[in-house]
Amino acid sequence: MSALNGRVILITGAGTGLGRELALQLAEKGAKLILCGRRKSKLSELQEELEAYNENILALPADVSQEQDVKSLVRESVSRFGRIDMLINNAAVFANTSVAESSLEEWNYQIGINLTGTFLMSREVIPQMRKQKSGQIINFTSGLAKTGADGFGAYSASKAAIETLTYSIEEEEQRNGISALVINPGIMKTNMQSTGVDPAVVAAQLVSFLEKPFSSSSKVLQLEDLSVQYQS
Repeated sequence: MSALNGRVILITGAGTGLGRELALQLAEKGAKLILCGRRKSKLSELQEELEAYNENILALPADVSQEQDVKSLVRESVSRFGRIDMLINNAAVFANTSVAESSLEEWNYQIGINLTGTFLMSREVIPQMRKQKSGQIINFTSGLAKTGADGFGAYSASKAAIETLTYSIEEEEQRNGISALVINPGIMKTNMQSTGVDPAVVAAQLVSFLEKPFSSSSKVLQLEDLSVQYQS
């Protein structure tokens, strides 16, 4: 039996790409899933597919950049399952615009979903995880957090901030039994990126990693072609 069997896992950005693939594979492992996304139709399709073999699925449309949406999402999740064992902050957006040509609206859109969404989701699950004295928060970064790139200013900035936010959460909450990790899944084929690794392949690697106890022996772990970083 998988170590993920029966664990309550909340995935943001679950309707497409890596989020969808993670949901499919985690459901097969017997996890209880909360699926979050902005598009209700995508979540409903996924929920129907998963419920064919796992009835412990809750789909809740929400915009992670909106505080009240996030509060409602976490409240309903706890009401349904009684706990949240793992939060996977997967929701992300990207707009290819140079810094000089970018509008404040475009900047706020990317920072809002990518960074503020990660902050709000993490902030809202932490009190429940403290009650449980256990919990895991998984955030995603990118190699662009270190280098930036033409047209990726806001996106790169959001990912760099997510890294340091994750390290701060880990240092603040490890005394409460909560761990926080930031993972670089590499370049994937998604609705934002036409080249790269199939998200199903990356999801399989991630699920395999999540089945094992998290180690704090190193700040950088190599998981095949995944780079996993965290504050020890």
